[in-house]
Amino acid sequence: MLVMALYNVIDTFFVAGLPNGRQAIAGLTVVFPLQMVAGALGVGAGIGVASLVARRFGEQRTDEVRAIAGTAVTLPLVLGGALLLTARLAPYQLLHVFGVQPDIVVPALTYLTTVSVGFPFVLFNMTVGGLLRGAGDAVMPMVIMATSAGLNVILAPLLINGIGPFPRLEVFGAALATVIAQVASFCLTVGYMLSGRSGYRLGWRHLGLRWHVLRGIAVVGAPAAAMQIAQSVVVSVFNWVLGRHGSGAIAAYGMTFRILMLIFPWVFGVSQGLLPIVGYNFGARQHRRMWRAVRIAATWTGALGFLLSAAMWIAAPRVVNAFTNDAELLEVTPAALRLILLTLGFVAPQIMAVTALQGMGFGAQAMVLSLTRQLLFLVPGLLVLSHLFGVMGAFAAHPVADALSFAVTGLYVWGVWRRFRHAEGRSLVQPAESGPPTL
Repeated sequence: MLVMALYNVIDTFFVAGLPNGRQAIAGLTVVFPLQMVAGALGVGAGIGVASLVARRFGEQRTDEVRAIAGTAVTLPLVLGGALLLTARLAPYQLLHVFGVQPDIVVPALTYLTTVSVGFPFVLFNMTVGGLLRGAGDAVMPMVIMATSAGLNVILAPLLINGIGPFPRLEVFGAALATVIAQVASFCLTVGYMLSGRSGYRLGWRHLGLRWHVLRGIAVVGAPAAAMQIAQSVVVSVFNWVLGRHGSGAIAAYGMTFRILMLIFPWVFGVSQGLLPIVGYNFGARQHRRMWRAVRIAATWTGALGFLLSAAMWIAAPRVVNAFTNDAELLEVTPAALRLILLTLGFVAPQIMAVTALQGMGFGAQAMVLSLTRQLLFLVPGLLVLSHLFGVMGAFAAHPVADALSFAVTGLYVWGVWRRFRHAEGRSLVQPAESGPPTL
């Protein structure tokens, strides 16, 4: 997850040094919602595949594993191709939907039309990574993504600034470096799958979209994708609201969001590790062991979240100064970073709770809980607080939404725990026949 975050952070770090650095950062920020949609599809497919594979292993239904793997290889190429086609046919329309301002159209359009070429490859990497994690292999996806990110780190400054024999391509160079790194990651992933060392031995006959597998993936994956797409909607709304205060406010939000991407991977990393454990133990009806894993993950990530909040409250100005020396960004971004990270200790346990529901196969309930934060608390809070307190009010909507959502999630998961707290070996109906309490 940290490696995935580095793609956007590296681009922001180097384009910030361009003569039009503030406009370039704002342009990348406007494109970011579409990248989040691509990431949402990849996350949804990856989580759905990981949950389904883990449950099938737990149920000892290994005969379905190859069918799942074949669909997992094919699905992201179809979704990524559709997203690429949309981005190339209607770029201006997409940018206006995402809140572009007149002074940042050129860098935003340049970045969009280039970085969209990598959508099929990044979706493939994320989906097949979920397939490998669902079988317990978290190391190889990390190694492949780390290699890709290392290539991006090398290429980004060379292509942006025109170092040595490389041409100076600025924003186009940032997008091109990202696409090259994603293609390299795709090639490594395909090579690993074909080597036979992944544990999945697939032939041409296994490839294709099988509807019963798609349904199984969608039970958990579609709600997970919807949660991520909702985050894209929130970013677009932020762009629209902050655009009233100029492109500098959008750039400050974009920089804040990218710094957050360097902090949150440890939370999502734990959740990715928790998901197959929950799925396997729920499939094997080992509920006591499952809840113990959830409790450990929520407790430790929550405690670390509060420690990180305190550390960032102190270090925020220095962190932002490492990215830019723009006076306006140095004034707004540290305060925004402090506000958004204020309740990280609440956000981390909530993510673990949602992950537990996903692992159990209750994707719709997980989606509703996440959308409650995004659409019921965050967006209304953004509109109201920004109207009352301006730019800082917009950023303050994050901790308010986090606190309210934490309370709602805690109450709901407590009800789920009461239903599925049984000792090992007790006969229970399957989730398809009986689910958690309705929302």
